[in-house]
Amino acid sequence: MPLAKLNEVEINYHVVGDGMPILFISGFGVDHRMWLPQVNFFKERYKVIVFDNRGIGESKAPKGFFTIEDMAVDCASLLEYLNIESSHVVGSSMGGMIAQELAIRYPDKVDKLALCSTAAKLDRKVGRNLIEGFRKVMKEGVDDIVDADASIFERIFNYVMQLAFSKEFLKENKDFINFLILEYASKKNYPDILLRQLRAIMKHDATKRLKNLKTKTLIITGECDNVIPPICSDILHKLIVNSKLVKIPCGTHGIHLERAEEFNREILNFLEE
Repeated sequence: MPLAKLNEVEINYHVVGDGMPILFISGFGVDHRMWLPQVNFFKERYKVIVFDNRGIGESKAPKGFFTIEDMAVDCASLLEYLNIESSHVVGSSMGGMIAQELAIRYPDKVDKLALCSTAAKLDRKVGRNLIEGFRKVMKEGVDDIVDADASIFERIFNYVMQLAFSKEFLKENKDFINFLILEYASKKNYPDILLRQLRAIMKHDATKRLKNLKTKTLIITGECDNVIPPICSDILHKLIVNSKLVKIPCGTHGIHLERAEEFNREILNFLEE
């Protein structure tokens, strides 16, 4: 995959297909491969753009903290680099937060917006529960998904995966998830990037600005999301005037992977309305 040099960062990206562009923005700690079911589905109809957020995968990040706004600027800069004036934008979890900032700051660059398993602001209770969960994992451990030594990083990632997906999905896709976790764990700076991403997520707050967003928006969540509760999508729906809310029954946080067929159909119907 090529690297785009954008000011202080280098972004690893890939473009496939022709037609109206769709930019997919990944969530916490994961790279562009989390969008493989969407790439394979949408490439026949659209120009699909996937990339690694700064510091993740093969993308480079400068030292120091960064914000959701910084990552939104990366997205806008990547579109400019690719000579794309406007694009549909789909973001999941942290990627949905980045997508909000992109649409708020650069409304002319976003045609239609899809916000998946995300929030305008992470509720303090949700944040505290996640942090408490991390602490518990470090003390007591968690059932392993991977077959590697249980380092603190691997234990935390196991915990996050078990929050984000059903046990059935994890069992069926154990080899793929095992491969990803071991690859992520092999990168020396990965734990540091996770902490910087987590800080950016905790500081994200678009609640007062989303009321001015005019972009046509789809908000999609799983009814059984154990990471970002569905009520966060209810709040987004109330804040964004021109929005539609879809809840997938029994859907988990990682609905774009676990329920890819339903997810893709909802996104496609929305884009082609």
